[in-house]
Amino acid sequence: MTVTGGKWTTYRAMAEDVLNKCFDAHLLPARNGKATAHLKLVGARASKHKISDAPGVHLYGAEAEAVQSLPGASHELGGGLTEAMVRFAARHEYARCVEDVLARRSRLLFLDAALASSMAAEVATLLQQENGVDPQLDAFLALCDQYLSLPTDAA
Repeated sequence: MTVTGGKWTTYRAMAEDVLNKCFDAHLLPARNGKATAHLKLVGARASKHKISDAPGVHLYGAEAEAVQSLPGASHELGGGLTEAMVRFAARHEYARCVEDVLARRSRLLFLDAALASSMAAEVATLLQQENGVDPQLDAFLALCDQYLSLPTDAA
């Protein structure tokens, strides 16, 4: 069985549902569940101690120090996103294009399309430096334009 997709916060529940269906259909021998319930996810903090005062870095849990160690940790691009966060996304989270960073990692496209559009060129430059592949800037700017041209009032 392979379970793919979903968010880190739901993958265990999805896998448990799949396994229960397999057990019910006698495709697998039934076992007691919750084997991974106490395993920590990537980035989970070992303690409740504050890791950093830098805005947004708390979202990285135990990986906050790794983010802060990258170039540009104090250079905010906008919306709480730093150069180091973009570099971390490229190096460790498979971010390849501007949309990966500004829509899927930071959600800025959905929160403020104008801000995301204004940051896109700098994010593209960073991704190009990190990955050496086309960051698809023009496609992202076209997507921003679509969000910016949405009707603002409901009829």
